[in-house]
Parts: sequence; C-alpha cells; structure tokens
Amino acid sequence: MLRDLPLDQRTLAPYLTWAPQRYTRNLIARDDDVELIALCWDAGAISAIHDHADSDCAFVLVRGSVTCENFRLVRPQDAAGSARVKRTGSRVMRPGNIDMASGHLSIHRVGADAGGAVTLHVYAKPIEACTHFDDDGNARVCASRYDSVPA
Repeated sequence: MLRDLPLDQRTLAPYLTWAPQRYTRNLIARDDDVELIALCWDAGAISAIHDHADSDCAFVLVRGSVTCENFRLVRPQDAAGSARVKRTGSRVMRPGNIDMASGHLSIHRVGADAGGAVTLHVYAKPIEACTHFDDDGNARVCASRYDSVPA
C-alpha cells in the first residue's frame, strides 16, 4: 500500500516538526488498530537499536536519505536487563524505498544521512513501547511518545 501511495508532500506539512540533532515523532492519525506517524530527521539523528514490541511496522522514505541497520537477537534479555544483538546488515534508503518490521523479531536502527529526511510510518496496532538495545548489552523497555499531536 505504501509503495503505491500517491503522496503530495504538501499534505504532510502540518505534521512536520523538527528538533536539532534528533528526530521527532509526529502523530498524524491513530485508532485502536493503526497509527500513522511522520518522523522528521535532523542531520546526524539516529534512533536507538530497537524492536517493535507486538506491532508490525512499515515505513516509506518521503524525503532525504536514511540508513537502516538490521540486527538479530543473539541472547534474549535476562532478569538483569542484559541482552545481546548482532548487526546483520544495512542499506541506504532513498525516497520511495520501504522498510518493514514485525514485532520482537525485527530489530533495527535508523539514522539520517543528512538533515531534512522525512519518513512516514504505519504501525498495525499502535506501538506503546518497545525494547531499546545499547552497545554495552543492556536492554530496556521504553515508552513511545509523540513530539506533536494534531489539534
């Protein structure tokens, strides 16, 4: 569906907010089954390595360039909050490219190659929280938040 979406970037304009040196999560629409979010990526902005909890996600790059790194879980999280992931590959995404992730099995990190990138994310079941993994082997559940919500 995202691949064939005829998107006029002007329709996204009310949902695009920016912050220096990070990305913003801007809610467009949400109900009990789905959520649509525009992410705006400043230069050097990068997400944490993360899964998608029990939600499916697809995103399309609307503008700019981002790198998507994929990981796999090597050691599941233990009681102390320790886990290990291993990088399995990466790809540079250009406008129109799509990435898909499915729940706990899909682990990735996305980062802007330059400022001004915009990605449009669809979550099948809104994502309330997900697990973040760091390079030191720590894992923690982080609540999702929005930088802007439509009036």
